Amino acid sequence: MNQTKKPPRRIFAAVAIGAALIPLNSTMVAVALPNMGEALQADPGTLTLWLVTSYLLVNVVLQSPAGRMADILGKRRTFTLGQSIFGLGALIAVLAPRLETVALARVLMAMGGALIVPTAMALLRNVVSEDLRPRAFSYFGSLLGASAAIGPLIGGVLTQHFGWKAIFLVNVPLLLLSQILVRSENPGWGDDGRTRSPSSRFDFVGMALLATGLATGVIAAKSGGSSAQILVPLSVGSFILLGWWERRVSSPLIDPALLRKLPFLLGGTIVGLQNLAMYALLFQLPFLLRQSTNLQAGEIGRVLLSMTIGMVLFAPVGGYLAERLGTRSTIRTGLTASLLGLLGLLYSAGGETLWPLIVALGFTGAGIGIVTGPSQAAALSRIDSSQSGAGAGILSTMRYMGGIAGITIVSVVLANTDTTPILDRSQVCFWIYVAVHVVALAITPGLPSRRVSETVRAQSGS
Repeated sequence: MNQTKKPPRRIFAAVAIGAALIPLNSTMVAVALPNMGEALQADPGTLTLWLVTSYLLVNVVLQSPAGRMADILGKRRTFTLGQSIFGLGALIAVLAPRLETVALARVLMAMGGALIVPTAMALLRNVVSEDLRPRAFSYFGSLLGASAAIGPLIGGVLTQHFGWKAIFLVNVPLLLLSQILVRSENPGWGDDGRTRSPSSRFDFVGMALLATGLATGVIAAKSGGSSAQILVPLSVGSFILLGWWERRVSSPLIDPALLRKLPFLLGGTIVGLQNLAMYALLFQLPFLLRQSTNLQAGEIGRVLLSMTIGMVLFAPVGGYLAERLGTRSTIRTGLTASLLGLLGLLYSAGGETLWPLIVALGFTGAGIGIVTGPSQAAALSRIDSSQSGAGAGILSTMRYMGGIAGITIVSVVLANTDTTPILDRSQVCFWIYVAVHVVALAITPGLPSRRVSETVRAQSGS
């Protein structure tokens, strides 16, 4: 496929709409949980475990095998299959009379989402020329982040006016629109680099080890006590076995050869670390604002919107800067902006006025918007098109692992049963996010420093 032209707008719109629904549904449910608890007769802890954590866990476990499926079966086919599974889960959730059925629906939605996101990234990797990838991934990454950030606002409005089932029903027309756009293009687009090698098989052992390590680690963090003494070694042991196994299997779930590419490893790590802070803030601030200011769900959603606006407005800036200043300098700029925003949260949260908090969230969102595209472009820049699905799958796995880690931190710190005020516990979380950004800044020297245009000219020998 010719990669010197911009991709057709319908392709970008199709993959953007389909992929945006996944993070949107991971956070949209947050404000609907109280209503769902009343309707389904379930407590908040049970709802969070089965409808939020399980959604993220299934997503993170299936991202890498979904990427490999895209390389084997074709990216367009895999993308369409993911949309069908996701839509089926949404319809089941609308018709579900019991918690168990809604939980099953969320698992199906997560399975479909796991097929959609890495395949969408791989499609962009294959149809966008390298000099335009930072800008394309900036738009795409900011859309994913903005979808997650705006989820509570949309979920609050839909739940308040139409009931909690509306948050699932709204997916159906958007999926249909994406399908129409996909089918309007040439049937062969996006399937370059496809392979049907006999060795291309799925690593079910790796999937089981990754799932065990993540699930036991999350449960151990939330339960603590004697349970953690058993589960923590099991989690650590699962990850050690996963590393040992992946170096010996012919078609690994997480290819060690890709992780040995330093730009890929560092770019993916930065994506995961920023996702940790973003998801944690989205689930932490509603509790803090509700208890400290007594804001309602819709008002809280509007406060969080400042982070979304920052991400959307500054995503193009990230692509622009990467083309002119280079990937490393751009990512450092974005991380610094996010760090300033987080430091602002330390001093503005719990104040008498919301404006300092809104400004701090805006800085944090702007930094995320600047960083997302260049970090993803840097991670995938040295991946061959035949492995773009696998690379995007691993990158998405790192993204979701960051989200799970962030939500786990929030649930552990804020669930403290002592008399410590929620503002003090929130400050602990803010300092963790600051430390995460310091780590991200510390690893930027390993990223490419040249401008994208220079890299392209060097590779072409001009």
